[in-house]
Amino acid sequence: MSHVSSWRLNGVGRGMFSTDDLVLEKLDLLLTEAALLQASGPHFRIVHRFRKAGILCGSGEEIACVHLMHRSREHVVPLSLTLRVLFDYLAKHPRWPQNASQIAAGIAADPFYRKHGANAGSQAKLTRSVSRSGVKELIKRIRRALDLVCREASLCLNPEDVLCAEKTVMNEVGYRLKANCQWIHVDLA
Repeated sequence: MSHVSSWRLNGVGRGMFSTDDLVLEKLDLLLTEAALLQASGPHFRIVHRFRKAGILCGSGEEIACVHLMHRSREHVVPLSLTLRVLFDYLAKHPRWPQNASQIAAGIAADPFYRKHGANAGSQAKLTRSVSRSGVKELIKRIRRALDLVCREASLCLNPEDVLCAEKTVMNEVGYRLKANCQWIHVDLA
């Protein structure tokens, strides 16, 4: 049931909302926001830098940071480089859950991750490998970071509902990111 506010004229001829109408509109907005979060998950902005002109998500770019977007504000998700690589990979492959072996193989096979940060021209090593045996611990750390950033943003979300673990009939666990993700690319400068 949707509430339509009633705009009224006060005795001076100026329009004003009644207090009840404002409360109902705020409640309606919060319920709509909760329904959208439930349906599509939170919104993340993933920033890639050191992009070569004309190429999006090309090998050599660096995953600079991940932001949680909530109520028109950016909140930095406190992820290390390895966690940003895993988060980016899961964000790019959201349609089905992947087990630890699939994730490790996918990251190892993708030139974007193999040459991560190479366009920076820095001596610092910006590549990271993700092992099958380490995926479970990395997932826990990403969830911890999601919990921290959700608290900072006053967003009541369970990190396990955002970074889902789905079991198969053989008790194998697949991981999937349930979120709306957007990539921002910054050119070489």
